[in-house]
Amino acid sequence: MTATFQAADPTTGQVFGNSFNESSVQDVSAVIAKASKTKHTYGATSPAKRAAILRAIGAAIESRREKLIEITMKETALPNGRLTGELSRTVFQLEQFALMVESGSHYQAIIDLPDSNWVPAARPDIRKANQSLGVVGIFAASNFPFAFSVIGGDSASALAAGCPVVVKAHPSHPNTCQLMHEAVIEGLAKEGISADVFGMVQGLSPDITHAIVSHPEITAIGFTGSGLVGKILVDAAAKREVPIPVFAEMGSLNPVFFTPKVLSEKAADLAKAALDSATLGSGQFCTKPGILVIPTGAEGDSFIAEVESYLGTLSVAPLLNKGIANRYGTSITALAKSSSLKVISGKTTEGGFGVTPTVFVVDCAKATPELLEEHFGPTTVIIRAPYQDFVSVASNMEGQLCAGLHASAGEQVNELTAALAEKAGRVILNGFPTAVAVTAAMQHGGQWPSSSSHTTSVGIDSVYRFLRPVAHQGFADELLPPALQNSNPWNISRTVNGKVSKESI
Repeated sequence: MTATFQAADPTTGQVFGNSFNESSVQDVSAVIAKASKTKHTYGATSPAKRAAILRAIGAAIESRREKLIEITMKETALPNGRLTGELSRTVFQLEQFALMVESGSHYQAIIDLPDSNWVPAARPDIRKANQSLGVVGIFAASNFPFAFSVIGGDSASALAAGCPVVVKAHPSHPNTCQLMHEAVIEGLAKEGISADVFGMVQGLSPDITHAIVSHPEITAIGFTGSGLVGKILVDAAAKREVPIPVFAEMGSLNPVFFTPKVLSEKAADLAKAALDSATLGSGQFCTKPGILVIPTGAEGDSFIAEVESYLGTLSVAPLLNKGIANRYGTSITALAKSSSLKVISGKTTEGGFGVTPTVFVVDCAKATPELLEEHFGPTTVIIRAPYQDFVSVASNMEGQLCAGLHASAGEQVNELTAALAEKAGRVILNGFPTAVAVTAAMQHGGQWPSSSSHTTSVGIDSVYRFLRPVAHQGFADELLPPALQNSNPWNISRTVNGKVSKESI
C-alpha cells in the first residue's frame, strides 16, 4: 500500500488539504531515467530557445500567482507581503537567467587558433566552452517555498545551464510544490520541450534522498538546508562509485560586529535593527544574524538594555513545521538552563508551531560550542568581548555565509574586515545579512561548514555550478559545438586569440 502524507497548518498544527502519494525508490529511479533521456537534446538547445523556456516558466508561474499565494500562506504561515515579494523574486531570477543565457556569456567560449610561432612549441587549434553536466538532483528548501523550492534558484540555474532536473519537493508545502511543478511543465510544453526535463518526487522518507544522490545518472546535487543533512549528502555523494559534486548551502551564524563608537552614537537604533533582522521570517533565514559581537563596557551595556526593552514587545509567526519548532524549543530550553548566560525573552506565540523569541548574552570566554551552533528560529546570541579582541574573535570563527560590521565614519576597521573576509563569502558594512539580492555580484556561499564549495547559490553566477569546460582540439568546423564554430551561429561573445569578439572567423 502506497504511503500518503498531507500538509500541516503551522498556526494550528493540524493537517489539511490533498493527500500526496509518497514516491518509492522505484518511482525516483523512473523519473531520473526519463530525465536522462532528455539531457543531450535539452543541453543542445540554443541560447534563444533556452531563454524562451525560462521566460515561459516565469509566465506560467505568474498566471498562478493568486492561487499560489493563497495555498502557500496556509502551508507556511508566512504573510502575504513576504510571499508576494518572494514570488516576484522567483520570476525575476528566471528572467535574469534568461538574459544571461540569451547573451551566451555562460559558455565562456575561448578560441585559440593555430600558431606555428607559438612558444615553446607550435600551438594547435584549441577551442573551449562550457557544457551542461547532465541530470541534476535538487532538494527544495522549507524556508523559501518559492525562491528556493521547486523552481527556485537551484533548479532555475540548472535549467539555465542546460541540465534536466529532478527535484525532491519539500513535504512542508506539498501543495505549493505541486502547483509550481505544474507551472514548470506548462512552460516547457509551450516551448515544445518534454516534461521529462523536469521531474519531481514527493515524500517524507529518507530513502528518496538516498535514491537521488546514489543514482548513477545524477551528475550533481543542489541543496539548501541544514548542516546535518548537507553533510550527509556530501558524504553519500563522495562514497559513490563515481563521486559527484554537492553544492550545499548549509546555513551559518552570520556574525555581526559593533564597534564601541558606533554603539555610543546609535545603540537604540542598532539594537532594534539587529532584532528585526534576527526575527525576520521568524528567524528562519540562512542569513539570520545568529551572533552579535559587542564590546564590553558602557556601550555594550546600553545595547543590551535596548535589546531587552525591544524584545519584550516582539512575537513572531509560527515556525514552518513541527520538526523545526520542536528542535528550536528543545535547544532554547536546554541553553536557558546555563548559569553563564543571560536570557532575554519576547512574547510567546501560542498554538500550532508557535515559539518564543529568545536572545542569549554571554561573555566571549564562556561561549560554549552548543551555544555557537545555528539554531533555526527567532534567536540570536550576543557575545561580549573587549574591542581589542574583535579580530581574534573573528579569526576563531568557522566559515560563514555572511558577516557584518557596524562602524562609524572614519574608523579604521581594515584588519577586522580582512579577518571577516577570510571566513565569509559576503561581508557587509553598516547593514544586516538577511537581504540577499539576485545580481551578478552576489556571493551566497562561504567557507566550510556554511557551504560545501566556494560557489554561489544566489545570483546568475550560480549557473556555473552545473557547467564544466570542455576543450575541442583539431576538430573540423562542422563537428564543433555551435558556440565554437567559425561562423558563430549563435552570435555570442567569444575570446578569439585573446580578444573578445562576436565576429565570425
